[in-house]
Amino acid sequence: MEFKTSTREGLVDFNNVYDLEKMAQEIIPKGAFGYIASGAGDLFTLYENTRAFNHQLVLPKTLRGFDKPDTSTEIYGDQLTSPIIMAPIASHKLVNEAGEIASAKATKEFGSIYTVSSYSSTDLPAIGEALEGSPLWFQFYFSKDNEINKKIMDRVKEQGAKAIVLTADATVAGNREVDKRNHFTVPFGMPTVAGNREVDKRNHFTFPFGMPIVDEFLHSDGHQTIGSVYQSAKQDLSPEDVAFIKEYSGLPVYVKGDSICRRCAICIGWRPRLI
Repeated sequence: MEFKTSTREGLVDFNNVYDLEKMAQEIIPKGAFGYIASGAGDLFTLYENTRAFNHQLVLPKTLRGFDKPDTSTEIYGDQLTSPIIMAPIASHKLVNEAGEIASAKATKEFGSIYTVSSYSSTDLPAIGEALEGSPLWFQFYFSKDNEINKKIMDRVKEQGAKAIVLTADATVAGNREVDKRNHFTVPFGMPTVAGNREVDKRNHFTFPFGMPIVDEFLHSDGHQTIGSVYQSAKQDLSPEDVAFIKEYSGLPVYVKGDSICRRCAICIGWRPRLI
């Protein structure tokens, strides 16, 4: 079974993100949609995250003496139309053949920051070209090997990244029950994490693209899975790693995924720019 990613383009008419999700489900292949829209286990954490976000209320301020509210803001010198940025998401080409290029163009048009994933299906130079000077951050899965970390940081800095976003909460793969039901495996027979993909052969599954940013650094034994990819990352991350990234790259470091206040306090001691 060959994976057929969408090539559709055009304006999308929707009222809210729930409408958009339903429309996307009609276009994106079942396995890919399940991977993107679901979470781990019985989805308890996904539902709790949604519930928690919905309780982060935006409270109106009255009697302020102005009638033209402005959502624009500044993050360390970058002017944004609103305090909303493009989060790091792997393999945009699961959704559409245009992949990260389309996402980067939309982010530029909106006037925000694009955060490229380590597991992007489009390489950094092409994304940077699509952004046309708009700010670019790089999401980092920290390797167990500091020589690899240095090579990746050298590369993304040279190619225009203005900050490093360190993912601290995804050092192992989740129990993806929806993917199991759909017989879906993230396809690392691509330029990024090349492998023989025996499991894909059993499922008669092929995938037409890769993740070129980290390809050369991921070990392939012919049985590459999302679990083995995560295992190539460092499981025992510490504040010292934050300090190493900051010192070596010379870039601002933003720690992503720390949800415990006391751990945030420890991180602050190592002076990341944001948590």
